[in-house]
Amino acid sequence: MMKTPVGIIGFTGYAGQELLKLLSRHPHVSVSYLGSRRLKFDPKKAASTCELLFLALPQGEAMKLAPSMLKNPDLRIIDFSGDFRLKSASVFKQAYGLTHTAGSWLAKAVYGLPELNREEIPGSRLVANPGCYPTATLLALAPLAQNHLLVPGGVIVDAKSGVTGAGRSLKEEMLFCEVNENFRAYKVDKHQHVPEMEQELGRLSGRKVPMTFVPHLAPMNRGLYATVYATLGKRISEGALRALYEQHYKEEPFIRILPKGCWPQVKSVAGTNRCEIGIHWDPSGKKVVLLSAIDNLGKGASGQAVQNMNLLLALPETTAL
Repeated sequence: MMKTPVGIIGFTGYAGQELLKLLSRHPHVSVSYLGSRRLKFDPKKAASTCELLFLALPQGEAMKLAPSMLKNPDLRIIDFSGDFRLKSASVFKQAYGLTHTAGSWLAKAVYGLPELNREEIPGSRLVANPGCYPTATLLALAPLAQNHLLVPGGVIVDAKSGVTGAGRSLKEEMLFCEVNENFRAYKVDKHQHVPEMEQELGRLSGRKVPMTFVPHLAPMNRGLYATVYATLGKRISEGALRALYEQHYKEEPFIRILPKGCWPQVKSVAGTNRCEIGIHWDPSGKKVVLLSAIDNLGKGASGQAVQNMNLLLALPETTAL
């Protein structure tokens, strides 16, 4: 069986390095092109050399490159940035402070969370790989959203990420002495991923679902933990709530619903493409606490990108994962 030629632009970053490790053990692909901003790259050569290309570049770079690359009708792209996750150019500008230069591709790109969009991903030429915060949060809330149980304004997310989630570029606040033995919030209720999460929750539930979101930087290399508080529109029993989640994810190879009284740990998902979800039911029947843990470089970035690639190539999703 011939291997599919794939490439990475941005392979020197944390996500790019994790992706290269995963692709090197994949039995059905060969890495035919590697490039980065540090070591330079040739977009035309990358587009002509590969059948599938991963863009692991900073925000704003993919929208400059993707349109010209996709003129090759045989090329497909999986983008790690937020350039194509939002459907509205005006919302994108508000979230990222950038004017979108490839607006026609916003409607064509597919949001690459397989557990939500498995049917749409295989036919896409441009997959917008979700961020780590949205992945953990949306997987925790999707069963409630799809069953129209969420109350608008009744969602609060308290999330913590490892330092690799901020990328590899040099920043003073990411220096060892700033992060070590420290814990802090940042971008309180104004993180750029909030519109992405609200967009997808709205699509699932059929109405706007605004949320309060507070991210924190934790003194660990990798891992992400989201504690999600949700108010429900109607009462639900503890048994019905747990059955809802277990039924929703029963066929999902990377989602694990933990038993009652068990809570996720970042150590349990480190180096994997798994998401572990714990459920706490409030006796009122109208409040729940959901705890979701992923590896921000795995299911939150590179592992998820390989899962999307497997779908694009009509391979079992678990291949190399």
